[in-house]
Amino acid sequence: MEKQRDAYWEMLINRSVQRFFLLWALHQRPMHGYELARTIKEACAGCCEPTDAMIYPALRDLVGSGHVECREETVSGRRRKVCRLTDGGEEAYREAAAAWQRIMGPLVEAVETALGPSPKAHVS
Repeated sequence: MEKQRDAYWEMLINRSVQRFFLLWALHQRPMHGYELARTIKEACAGCCEPTDAMIYPALRDLVGSGHVECREETVSGRRRKVCRLTDGGEEAYREAAAAWQRIMGPLVEAVETALGPSPKAHVS
């Protein structure tokens, strides 16, 4: 039962973090799905391993909302869907970053209340 609870919280956290890093990655430059997954995994220092089941539905949502555009291109001889942020997507990325910035201090404080200070959190 405890393992299921841990998996539940990890799933919720990963979904939010991965979606933010998806916007961040596309802010860097246009990318295709595999490249997005690799970039997000590296940005999250391996704590979140994005899957196709996360990347493609998130991209569909972002395309549907007008935040991302995708077009087929030939990359290294293969046809791939390359995605990029629209102007609205750039704005959404900035809004998401501001939301994360507002929550970071209270989040660190709440985690430290539960688990004690993190050695990394206090390194100058």
